[in-house]
Amino acid sequence: MVLPSCSRTTRLLAVHGAQIGVPIFPVPAQDTFDALDDKWRFAGVCADLDLPVPMTRRYETMVDLRDDPDHARFGYPVILKPAAMSGGYGVRRIDSADALPEHLNYSPIICQEYIPGEELSSFYLCEAGRIMASFSYRRTLTKLEEIRVPVIDGHARRLIEHFRYQGVIGFDIRRSPEGRIAFIECNPRFWYHMDVAMLAGLNFVTLGCRLREGEAGASDPETLKIRSPRRLCGNLLTPWRLNRAERAYLRYIIRDPAMSGWAAFQSAIGRYRLAGGQLL
Repeated sequence: MVLPSCSRTTRLLAVHGAQIGVPIFPVPAQDTFDALDDKWRFAGVCADLDLPVPMTRRYETMVDLRDDPDHARFGYPVILKPAAMSGGYGVRRIDSADALPEHLNYSPIICQEYIPGEELSSFYLCEAGRIMASFSYRRTLTKLEEIRVPVIDGHARRLIEHFRYQGVIGFDIRRSPEGRIAFIECNPRFWYHMDVAMLAGLNFVTLGCRLREGEAGASDPETLKIRSPRRLCGNLLTPWRLNRAERAYLRYIIRDPAMSGWAAFQSAIGRYRLAGGQLL
């Protein structure tokens, strides 16, 4: 079975998968992928489906942004980001008009209202518009924790049903202290942190292969909670205080001590990443 690994290979399979001559991992239709993988077009999809999305504008250059009298409606902070890059590349929070950069090395520029609060991530495995498995979590400076937010699942379901979506899909979401939900970005493909779900017992790769082979979906995993690498190291002398996922995670990072050292460094400077790119 051929599996995609990124945006380009997902789109390649969406366009040419039927010509390969071997089974392929479930992927969305080409027009669906193009509508969701672009941050500007995704904001438009949310508006059309009445899904919560921050105020969003598209500009070709920073000059165009500054010359637009409407951009003052955003207030500050604002988020600037490219339309079709991944891994957080080019994303910048701007706290005042004086801090706006003169130039950016990408075009177009997406300018988006900043939503204070916490960042949530929700992922789904789908078959012809039906959700077969799901996993959502939130990140803090000290831990990663699985969550269940029915309102997010409800919004996601409407989009998935609308497109009769096929394959894996994820959403980056902000939730304000008052409870406001806003969909920020969409990942209609495999995502960088998908092994977080695997540690919880939900392997999206295996499940997608089973769907293609006509097997049933999966049951829900246990609730996942993983502390930061620094806090985990502080409990190595008391292993009975570690939960199942944390023990699995420690076995996972021991296989690559160099990556574990990098995670410790990230923790020391105020950000941390679970080894293997699981948590940023």
